[in-house]
Amino acid sequence: MTRGGKIVLIQAVIFNLDGVLVCSDECHYHAWTQLAYEQGIHLQPELYLKMVGMKRMDSIRVLLQGRDRTYSAQEMWALSVRKNDLFNEQIDHLDQESLLPGALETVIALKNAGIKTAVASSSENAAGILRQLRIDHWFDVVVDGTQIEKGKPDPEVYLTVARKLSMPTGDCLVVENTPAGGEGARLAGMRCMTLANPYEPNDQHLPSTLAELDLALLADHEKYQ
Repeated sequence: MTRGGKIVLIQAVIFNLDGVLVCSDECHYHAWTQLAYEQGIHLQPELYLKMVGMKRMDSIRVLLQGRDRTYSAQEMWALSVRKNDLFNEQIDHLDQESLLPGALETVIALKNAGIKTAVASSSENAAGILRQLRIDHWFDVVVDGTQIEKGKPDPEVYLTVARKLSMPTGDCLVVENTPAGGEGARLAGMRCMTLANPYEPNDQHLPSTLAELDLALLADHEKYQ
C-alpha cells in the first residue's frame, strides 16, 4: 500500500483472542456443544463455524435457526447466561500454559520492534481472560464484546481498536481464524492474515499457530490484502 507516494508498513497488529492467542476456542466449543445438546441440537462443525467470532446472542440466533418453536426474549437471555456459565466453568482452568505456541513470543517481538499490538474480540470474556493469564499489559488496546454493539462480521470491533490506537485502518494487520473475523477486518479496510480453524477442514493448508510464521511476515506490507 502507498500513501503520498511512500510505502506504508504495518504499524499495528490486531489479534483475535480465541484460537489465535489462547486455546479458549476449545472452551467455547465445549460450552456451545453442551448448550446445543440441552436444546436437543447436535452441533455440527459447519454450523459451529458460522457461530464463532460473533457476539453470544447472535451465535444463539444462528444455533436456533430452523427450530420448530419460537423462543421468547427471556428464554434467549437465559440461554445466553447458561452458555456463559458453561464457558466460565472451563476458563477457570486457563493459565499461561493455555497460550498457543508462539503467541506471547510474537506479541513481545512486535512490541520490541515498535509495532502496536491489540486484541479485538466479540467475546465479553476476552479482557478478563487476558488479565487472568497476566498478559494484558502486552497490548496497547483491548476491545471486547462489552465495548461494542455489533459483533463480527460487523467491523465495529476493529474500527474501535483503530480509533483507540489513533491509527489509520490501512496501517493495521488483523490476525484471525474465523470467517466472521476475516470479513469484519475486510469491511474495516484492514489487511488480514488467517490462521487455520480446526472446525474448517479447508483451512488445513494454513498455518495453525503464530509459531509457524516468520515474524517478518507480520510487518510485510505486500503479503496481505
